[in-house]
Amino acid sequence: PGTVWADDLFMNAPYLMRMGVVTGDKQYFDDAAQQVVNFNKYLEDTRTGLYRHGWYDAEKRLSPVAWGRANGWVIWATSEILKLLPTSHPLRQEIVKIYRDHLKAVVTFQAPSGLWHQVLDRPDSFEETSCTAMFMIGIVRGIRMGILDESYVPHLKKAWFGLQTRISADGIVQDICRGTEMSDDLGYYFKRERFDNDPRGLGAVITACTEMMQFENPEKTR
Repeated sequence: PGTVWADDLFMNAPYLMRMGVVTGDKQYFDDAAQQVVNFNKYLEDTRTGLYRHGWYDAEKRLSPVAWGRANGWVIWATSEILKLLPTSHPLRQEIVKIYRDHLKAVVTFQAPSGLWHQVLDRPDSFEETSCTAMFMIGIVRGIRMGILDESYVPHLKKAWFGLQTRISADGIVQDICRGTEMSDDLGYYFKRERFDNDPRGLGAVITACTEMMQFENPEKTR
């Protein structure tokens, strides 16, 4: 009770944007856009530029862990908002800056393998598949929308190589962290089980692969 979880931006804002499209009621756009701004206000660690997993409102404090998939949910959700938010919307430029700054921070923590870690600023935590896919979605969409420059392409290609090492020859997606609650215990995140084809990451991997197909072969996938 009384907490804000980074995960939840993905669970509400893209839905609100689609409601705005379906109904024509632009208040849905306003609500979704404000959610992006508010989540940034509460969850950004200004020291690293990463998002912490959550915020405890009663204690007015951040949780201590920059969980990979929590950051991934935020990046993916924000990309969905920017795809649909009109260029004239009063919060668009603020959201563009939030998105750009977040991804700038994220790429500094990319592992040599191309993957990202379960806890982003802890290279002693395991490399995790779902957050890697989500960051790929964010990077490739950012490039396509003109929000990110070409300096992000090497990070994208490196991540693409890394992600493929987590997909078996028969199409099994490996090393997806199981569902994870918010915790102050760093060890809790380090010890989370990883499953094959876990739905919390499988959709992200499929989406990342689709985005890469469009990036590498834009004429064939238009």
